[in-house]
Amino acid sequence: MLSKLSFSLSLAVAFLCSTAAVAQTAPAGAAKLLPERLGDFRAQGPAVTPPNFYDGVRREDYGVRYNGRRTYVSPSGEVFNVSVVRTDSESGAYSFFTLLNSSARRDVKLGDIGTASILTPSGVDFVKGSTFVSVGHPQGHEVALEPYIDFARQFAATLEGGENGLPVLVSHLPEWEKTYDRAAYAVTLPALQTAAGRRPVLDAVALEGGAEAVAANYGEALLVVVEFTTPQHAFDADAAVNRRVAELKAAGQPVPSAYKRVGNYAVFVFDAPDAAAAEKLAAGVKWEKDVRWLGRNPHADEIAIRAYTSTMGGVILTTLITTGVAILVCLGVGGLIGGAVFLHRRARQAEQEVYTDAGGMVRLNIEDLNTPPPPSKLLKPAED
Repeated sequence: MLSKLSFSLSLAVAFLCSTAAVAQTAPAGAAKLLPERLGDFRAQGPAVTPPNFYDGVRREDYGVRYNGRRTYVSPSGEVFNVSVVRTDSESGAYSFFTLLNSSARRDVKLGDIGTASILTPSGVDFVKGSTFVSVGHPQGHEVALEPYIDFARQFAATLEGGENGLPVLVSHLPEWEKTYDRAAYAVTLPALQTAAGRRPVLDAVALEGGAEAVAANYGEALLVVVEFTTPQHAFDADAAVNRRVAELKAAGQPVPSAYKRVGNYAVFVFDAPDAAAAEKLAAGVKWEKDVRWLGRNPHADEIAIRAYTSTMGGVILTTLITTGVAILVCLGVGGLIGGAVFLHRRARQAEQEVYTDAGGMVRLNIEDLNTPPPPSKLLKPAED
């Protein structure tokens, strides 16, 4: 009896040990993102952290702080597996989102669920703020997506951030509205190398101090744009890239089809069919300056005067135009009414047969005005 009990205890301990090896209790941040209840959905078991992060992905390449997973059950018995990944920045979360979408290249929807979302055969992946979320079937089976979409929308409503939309650098790509769903984002050099396909020249680029990058395919060509936070960083990076290009050429290794510095951007074009196509693609990248003063802008008064002068000039010009139009309208309406009255009276006069002794003209008879009125028409003097 004792041996059977010992055997049972051994099995229980082994089971607990194996469970601990499979998943650990999620950190407080992940547990907060995965509440006990979400509307009509209730959690099934605690929030846990899987022992292995996404296959082949290093957490530090995307600034991952923590991740967690929890299972939820709907009132009708449907099961939803929810995985969350919290990063240091919104750009890091979007970079992780583009990494997981890089192989399938599914259509990305903006603003429907979170900042950006994609539909998978087994659920929904989306990013909002600094959080990436995957909602799907626990075993990865293909499912009817409507319940998973509804659940994802409810879950996205509990997350903060995402008000700024996509990273600004994405919108600076040529024809970005047609390109953002296949663009890969990066906040570290390893992530950039993964997105660009291990290009030797990119080793000269240091994504530090807030520098970020985006890579997108345009036909056969690959466009990579790296944004630096200051002109000095962009200048230093430009010098390092030019040295690296010279080294690669001397060693007979592949170099970019085109490279140029555009403001604070470093623009690379790879695998272009010819030099003209590479230059045209690189020329499509425009740098938009964003100057910010630490404190009061010393040119604030000049800007205010120019704005006031422009506004008052516009007001005066609008007033003159409005007055001129009003005068023309009044003259036009008055002319139409006067002409109509004149023609009407002339037509009535033509219908009447008027006697005249002035050769067909109308003569004013004013002679009676000089003739005294007859006494019979005057009042008699008052009697006393």
